[in-house]
Amino acid sequence: PPSAPHNLISNVNETSVLLEWSPPLSSGGRQDLTYNVVCKQCVRDTQRCTPCGDDVRYSPQRLSLRSTRVSVHQLQAHTNYTFQIWAVNGVSKHNPSLEQAVSVTLTTNQA
Repeated sequence: PPSAPHNLISNVNETSVLLEWSPPLSSGGRQDLTYNVVCKQCVRDTQRCTPCGDDVRYSPQRLSLRSTRVSVHQLQAHTNYTFQIWAVNGVSKHNPSLEQAVSVTLTTNQA
């Protein structure tokens, strides 16, 4: 499997966020590298996080991204979110590991 993406940058604009990252240092020696975005909504002052709802929109998409950027829209205002960017290839499903992911926690602004 590939190593984690690196240099993850987040840019919050009210209730949207732009995530950009650099490719992993190791692709696992394969050419079928893509990225998956995992969004979790987190309760303030606790460690409790739940998956983001179906109303959250991703552009261009959430799974099997070929580019190293994604826009996430329709988030809730004044809310904490954690985003994980997973680097995956054809063998990742056989050996998933947090070493393939990079994450950022952020807070949205007023809508």
